[in-house]
Parts: sequence; C-alpha cells; structure tokens
Amino acid sequence: MQSTRIFALCNNKGGVTKTTTTINLGYGLARAGRRVLLVDTDAQSNTTYSLLGNLEQEPTLFDVLINGTKLADAIVETGEPNLHLVPSSINLSAADLLMASAPGRERKLMRALTPIKENYDYILIDTPPNLGVLTVNAFIACTDVIIPIALTTYALIGISILESTMQELRDNLDVELPIFGVVANLDDHTRLSNNVLGAVRDHFGSLVFDTVIPRNIKVEEAHNQIACIFDYAPMSTGAQAYTKLVKEVLHRAEGI
Repeated sequence: MQSTRIFALCNNKGGVTKTTTTINLGYGLARAGRRVLLVDTDAQSNTTYSLLGNLEQEPTLFDVLINGTKLADAIVETGEPNLHLVPSSINLSAADLLMASAPGRERKLMRALTPIKENYDYILIDTPPNLGVLTVNAFIACTDVIIPIALTTYALIGISILESTMQELRDNLDVELPIFGVVANLDDHTRLSNNVLGAVRDHFGSLVFDTVIPRNIKVEEAHNQIACIFDYAPMSTGAQAYTKLVKEVLHRAEGI
C-alpha cells in the first residue's frame, strides 16, 4: 500500500485557478475511490465555501494552527463520499502575524497532519496567493508540489520567485519539495494561450501535464451552485478535462 501523497497547490500569483484545481482534483480522486482530504489554508476561504456553501464552521484551521486544536476535530464531511475538508476562516488572515514568533512555526501544519494522514490516500492543500508563513507550512507538510498556471500574458511572472523560495526551503529546512506536476489552465484557444503554453512547457518540460484545462463557464457555475462539476455539467469541456487530469495524476502517483 502506497503512503499518503500530500500535494501543496501553490502559485504566488492570484487568479490562476488554484482553488478550482484543488476542488476538482479532490472530487475526481474521491470519485476514483480514493480517500481525500482538502485543507483550506487561504483566508479567502473559497474552497471551504465552494464545498460547504457556508463559512460558519467551528473549529477551523485557524484553531488548529493558533489555538492547538487537534486537526481531527476540525475535519468535516462534504456532500461527496470519500471527500473531507479542513475548513478555513477569515481569521487566517492574521496567521502570518500571530505565527511570526512562534517556535517551529514552519512545521505546525505538518505536525497537525501527522496523526491523521494515514487515514487518507491523498491530501490536497489549497494555499494563499502569496509566499507567507501559511504557504511555507504547506510546503513543509507536503510530499509534492502541484503548480497551477493560467495561460495568460503574465503566466510566468512570479514563477521564478516561487521557485527560488522553494529552493531556499530545500537548502535551509532540509525538505525535498519535488514538483509533481504543472497544470495549465484557462486555455481559450487563442494564439496567446498557445504561445504561453509553449513557454510553460519550455520552462517545466515533462512536468507539465498533457491535459490542458480550458476556460469554461460551467466550472465557475458549479462552484457558485456548491455543486461538483462532474454532476453539474458532466459533458462540459471543463468536466471532461478534469477527468483526464485525474487519470494523469493517478498514473503519475500510482502508475495506473
């Protein structure tokens, strides 16, 4: 039996569909029969709202990281069998400040996950669009990094900062931080999208998944309806692309 894979989905640029990728990958892996936990480390709490339809959960990840609550006590079920969530809250916006002087602050999430991680096949960590202490916690806790990139003009701006931050952590905190894959998103089939995809593939090589996720309104509608894209619009280009992506992830992770 393979050990738990913990994916940190990271990009220090906003608007790259990091949350969308996390949610749909989570749904897809759960539907493939895997036990999946999503951890929402973003104070905007978009993953939490998209899965639960409210932001009224107690306790949340804030309580785990700041108040010492056991992570097991913060896990909630979603409407999808096999898919659980550690919800976020707006209070996490103060986490960088509150954790700044805490001893071992970079490893709080890793330590919180340790007692429960074997209950899951995959743990997906949705991160904030910055490289603060919460993202660093995700890096330290993960086994691999997935980088979502939007195929827009400024796609590769900031990637060098992300990569240098990851290298600093490798050097200073003795973590491996392998990149599991790069997901190209928001393809609108224009020359610009095609050129940016070429640049992303030149930069990351075979790490870029073959599956390219198109810009598809049904994906956004599904989130707004607190629905799974695979139920809401199963024949949409978005659902079909995420289905292929899940198969690629399983192939890379499990060789199937």
